[in-house]
Amino acid sequence: MRENNNTSETIAVFGAGGFIGSHMIEALTATNYKVLAIDVDLKKLAEVLPDSTNVTTIELDITKDREKVEELIKDSDIVVDLIAYANPSIYITDPIGTVTLDLFENLWITELCVKYKKFLFQYSTCEVYGLDNGRNQPFNEEESLLVVGPINEHRWIYSCAKQMLERIVHAYGIKEGLDYIVIRPFNFVGPRIDYLIDDKDEEGNPRVFSHFMSALLLNKPLPLVDGGINLRSYTHIEDATDAFMRILENRQQFNREIINIGTPENETSIRGLAELMIELYNEETGANFSAGTVDIPSEEFYGEGYADCDRRIPDNSKIASLGWKEKYNLEEIFRDAIRYYIKNNEFVTQ
Repeated sequence: MRENNNTSETIAVFGAGGFIGSHMIEALTATNYKVLAIDVDLKKLAEVLPDSTNVTTIELDITKDREKVEELIKDSDIVVDLIAYANPSIYITDPIGTVTLDLFENLWITELCVKYKKFLFQYSTCEVYGLDNGRNQPFNEEESLLVVGPINEHRWIYSCAKQMLERIVHAYGIKEGLDYIVIRPFNFVGPRIDYLIDDKDEEGNPRVFSHFMSALLLNKPLPLVDGGINLRSYTHIEDATDAFMRILENRQQFNREIINIGTPENETSIRGLAELMIELYNEETGANFSAGTVDIPSEEFYGEGYADCDRRIPDNSKIASLGWKEKYNLEEIFRDAIRYYIKNNEFVTQ
């Protein structure tokens, strides 16, 4: 990661204790930014912060300590908003909670950035693009339509909440001069990605990797929702973090724009991913994983109201224009993540 020796600005990172946030904070320790790492749970930062650091950790709930949040934004130069529910299970079981956090609470942070004239990095989601519907083209930030399913497919409430937030951020840029960049991540994977599922927790995880990794460690079949035919492209979290750091350093070039971060070359079906992870797990452990995979209807796995996109790959020409190129191919991404969870496994492998 490139060091930044030309700034003494303060950057407030909300959601710093999550998967993306913990890697972002780790990268920012190599800069001269004064960093405020803010979240309700900062355990993931324990393994990334050196003894002497430019990072101040602050544990708080933005929904409860509003005066403190306003103070932190007022005293910062740059705000990074990573706060969101990123879990399809929650979109189905708690759609109101999803839209409350992902739209309304984030909107409040946006309005504080408008009030105090701060530069906002708003992390969104590639899910705003919605359904591919056979168009089979990479999603472009300026040209692709944002198409979702009917209201009774309330899985799309997350996508709609994030899309609405983007539209309001854009409007504040036009009407109030808000400086911002919206980032749309495409399937980041790597160490510290998520908690895993054990026998006592069947609620589900935000990302497919965690379901598959948990199944491998517990010697259970890897669940393929609706046969695992949908296609996704994956990006290693180190590559994704490098992309963010490049954008941060060149933020005026992309002011008031949307940027995809993703790797179209690293595409596979969910079924193909399951097969790859089984192969890598066997290589890394010397095991002979025999539980295989199991096809599960989406309604059984997630509940009524679930829907999905058949293919989701990014046009990443904007980030490539900054000299960014992924370092990890598909196999390397998942080998690295699998090694991390084998090393840190809290389960008793059966």
